[in-house]
Amino acid sequence: MPRFTGRRLVAAAVAAFGLVIAAQGTAAAAPKPIEATFGGYGEWNPDPYGGISGDSIRACDTSADGWGIEVKLDIGRDGTWDRVASTRGHNSPYCSPWKGGNIKEGTPVSIQVANVNAGVTYPKGSLLLSHA
Repeated sequence: MPRFTGRRLVAAAVAAFGLVIAAQGTAAAAPKPIEATFGGYGEWNPDPYGGISGDSIRACDTSADGWGIEVKLDIGRDGTWDRVASTRGHNSPYCSPWKGGNIKEGTPVSIQVANVNAGVTYPKGSLLLSHA
């Protein structure tokens, strides 16, 4: 009887370990939402996931309040916005297409999400520091 119990314990431990590894891989690959100050959010997708290319951003406006959402990506954190996704000119609810392009793995990036209306940007909004 003890041998049977030991085998069951080992099998359960191996199965649990496999689930932990699988769950971590799935969670790491999903796009990361970044909240705007109000009325929407941006998304950062560092790795390919569900048909979305890696190193991609998009903007989503969820509130018909006259304000849009803009997401900017700074590759290398050098102060230059290299990629922009925006909901400007679209009625809410609306998500922009994903804007992507390959970035070398491990490169530091900044993603800024802000509310925009015509030429006005509502303070800085949210900022995410990440890596490609």
